[in-house]
Amino acid sequence: MKKAIHQVAADVLRASGKPMTAAEIYAVITEKGLYEFKAKNAESVLRSQLRRHTKNITVANQAKECVFTLTDDGQFSLA
Repeated sequence: MKKAIHQVAADVLRASGKPMTAAEIYAVITEKGLYEFKAKNAESVLRSQLRRHTKNITVANQAKECVFTLTDDGQFSLA
């Protein structure tokens, strides 16, 4: 079964072992071909999914499964 965007992002963070920005996560995903984005603005889609699955951010469509936290300097890390 194909992984969701947030699951692929979590794999990237797990492999890096350190917090990363959405742009850095996106760069790894595209460089390694880990996910096929169908949207024109794929990085924006990724950022939206990261925020949706982040514990310490409140968004209108918050996911039940929150796997990230946002650091004080705007990077994402695994919760």
